[in-house]
Amino acid sequence: MKKIFISLILSMFFLNFVSAEIVMTEQPKELYNLKDTIKIPLKITTLTDISDLFTLNLICNGLETEVYKEYLFLESGEETERKPSIPLIESFIGRTTGTCKIKATLGEETHLTREFTISDFIKIELKDQQTEVKPGEEFAIELEAIKENGGLVNGFMEITIIGLNHTGDLFMTNTIKNGYGYETLKFPASTKANQYLISINVSEKDTEGKTTNKGFIDYNIKVLQVPTSLEIILDNFKVEPDTSAKIKTVLHDQTGEPMDASSFVTIKNSKEEIIQEINYPTNEFLDVPITYKEPAAEWTIIAESENFTTESLFEIIEKARVDTIILNKTLVIINTGNVFYNNTIKVEIANSSLDVYVKLDVDESKKYLLSAPDGNYEIGIITEEGDNQVVEGVSLTGKIISIKEASEGAIRIIRHPISWLFILAILSFVVFTIYKKGYRRSFFGHINIPFAKKLKAGKRTLLKKNSLLTTNNKAELTLSLKGNKQNASLVCMKVKNLKEIQSKKSNAEETLQKIVGSAEEKKAAIYENQENIFFLISPVKTKTFSNERAALELAQKIEEILKEHNQKFQEKIEAGISVNLGTIVAKQEGEILKFMSMGTLITTAKKIAAISEGEILLGAKMKDKLASNTKTQKEEKDGTEYYSIKEIKNPDKHKKFISNFLKRLEGDKKEEKK
Repeated sequence: MKKIFISLILSMFFLNFVSAEIVMTEQPKELYNLKDTIKIPLKITTLTDISDLFTLNLICNGLETEVYKEYLFLESGEETERKPSIPLIESFIGRTTGTCKIKATLGEETHLTREFTISDFIKIELKDQQTEVKPGEEFAIELEAIKENGGLVNGFMEITIIGLNHTGDLFMTNTIKNGYGYETLKFPASTKANQYLISINVSEKDTEGKTTNKGFIDYNIKVLQVPTSLEIILDNFKVEPDTSAKIKTVLHDQTGEPMDASSFVTIKNSKEEIIQEINYPTNEFLDVPITYKEPAAEWTIIAESENFTTESLFEIIEKARVDTIILNKTLVIINTGNVFYNNTIKVEIANSSLDVYVKLDVDESKKYLLSAPDGNYEIGIITEEGDNQVVEGVSLTGKIISIKEASEGAIRIIRHPISWLFILAILSFVVFTIYKKGYRRSFFGHINIPFAKKLKAGKRTLLKKNSLLTTNNKAELTLSLKGNKQNASLVCMKVKNLKEIQSKKSNAEETLQKIVGSAEEKKAAIYENQENIFFLISPVKTKTFSNERAALELAQKIEEILKEHNQKFQEKIEAGISVNLGTIVAKQEGEILKFMSMGTLITTAKKIAAISEGEILLGAKMKDKLASNTKTQKEEKDGTEYYSIKEIKNPDKHKKFISNFLKRLEGDKKEEKK
């Protein structure tokens, strides 16, 4: 009986405890975005009469917000359904995001939903975004915007180009419909070439205009340099003869800044003759040499780059100038200007000042005999152009201080019949000597007339099979030879782009043949091996054992011809030049010089020429032989030692003129003695 009583009491207590039940007929989805609505259908049943408050609370990240409240009256055994909706907007739930639950409460009865997520994130994906653009050129931004729950965005996009100019950022907005956004924009035409950051913000707003979901994306876009004008800059618009016109082309971009590019420059003289054509980098000065005797005139510069063409002029000015040289008792005056010289030159000897009235055509020279009482004098020469020259220790003879033109003495000699007979006798002797010694053939072989060229052309042979070049002085390398052992000077020219030259006809072939011609004038034998052309100057050909200077002069001539070619023509010759000295065994067989190289003469010459970038480099033995003529610096690359030339000593501009003059002067002395 006692047990039955206790059971009844417990049953009544239990019925009171579970008098109401809350049943969620549908659980929330796993993910919501702000602006969505959460619907919670539920059923409430009770075993007893209930009169109590029913509430729904949203719990996110520990923060609880009441979202539904109702006072319920239920009789025992009654059942009711509710479908409360929870709008996820700021005015209702605040800006709540994160992992959440919903708690349903009726009196003492509580029930929790499963966890779900509320997000405010929008994912943005750019479609075919452009990464490079020209200023003033329109480009598009196209995107897809999807909320984290997979829903399509209907909102706005804000586009900002950051750091565009000194006025600030560029800002614009547009709408996004059904997850799709599109906007066209362009940089101002004067925008500086640079990388710019484009920032895109996408958002949705609720009915009260407050932002709900949002997302952003950044990307870089490059504004390119666009050429807008081409300019020619001259260091000086008036150029003196015997100097260089310094020309620079500048290609300007949209902001006026210089661009790195290539320009095709044409130089024309006053007769519209093309002096030079060259592809040359912009922003670098091009030196156009003007010879000392170039007549005064206006020259035209035409520059082309990136579809722009511009012209400019510079003027070669008149320059009256003479060079003066004193040799023994003779003053030589040479017109080295570019105009007829008609001025007075003052010559000071001792305390006397003498005026010489000089009239000379360009390149013309005159000789004047100086006389003074026997002794050594300091002679000063002053021109009207302001050039001064003082020559000390000049030995003069005579009775009085005077200057007279040297031609006057020659005229007096010619007036006498005896002088004519003497001259005829000398000429007869010279002709007889030439004929007797058999020089007739070699003499005519060096006369620069068309007939002589034809004679020489008949003997020309290819350097090797399929060669571009022909020569009269061919050399052949042999591994075994009986001949004369001797030291030889070797100039090696490595044509680094020979295959390119061979593949198409160009001016390069003519230039290389010109180099061969210069070598023949030095009596060099020519041998070709792959990209290397060797010029062998040996005693067996030159009849002298001192050929080092001739080799250096030939190398200088090659360097000069290559530079001239590369300045004039678009297709360049890439070549290296070496000068070496070594031992060979040589033997002349007919028109061909056969030789055998001793030691590393050939291989060293090849290696040094390969290092050269157009400048002349010397081998060690050649450097020692040319020590009195050159100043060099030792260098090394890839295990190969060589010497670069820093200075060629005692260059004499008028060396040939002076040499010929001295010979004539000696002849005059002999005439006077007779």
